[in-house]
Amino acid sequence: MQIPPLAAPGMGAHSNNSYESSRAAAESAKFSQILNELKNKTESALKPEEAAALKEAKAAEKRDKDLRKACEGFEAMFLNMMYRQMRATVPEDTLFGESNALKIFQDMRDDELMKNVAAGGGIGIADMMYKQLKPQVESRNAAQNMLK
Repeated sequence: MQIPPLAAPGMGAHSNNSYESSRAAAESAKFSQILNELKNKTESALKPEEAAALKEAKAAEKRDKDLRKACEGFEAMFLNMMYRQMRATVPEDTLFGESNALKIFQDMRDDELMKNVAAGGGIGIADMMYKQLKPQVESRNAAQNMLK
């Protein structure tokens, strides 16, 4: 991610870009607000059984999203452990030495790197776990719904 340079007020093209981006953000926020209002009106106009089905669909979507996030978190943790073991095989820098601060920084950087790798698809562990766990989660939720 690259951070654009700050522009002083009245600096020609930069201020115009800032104005355009601010205007676009405001329009997007207004559109989101209108969309949410329409969703709320539509949901309130539904019959009780339709509202219950919609609520269950939203809950299922949230569970599905949470399961995906948990699988990605597991893959990130696995990749991080693997990466640390790989880093342990590299000899320490004897010329300049490695400070404790550098080791902490490397660990933090590696954690974030592996989280990004897992979120970007990783090596496929999260996908395999998701495919294996999704039917189990769905059957458990179906059993819970039958008990209600």
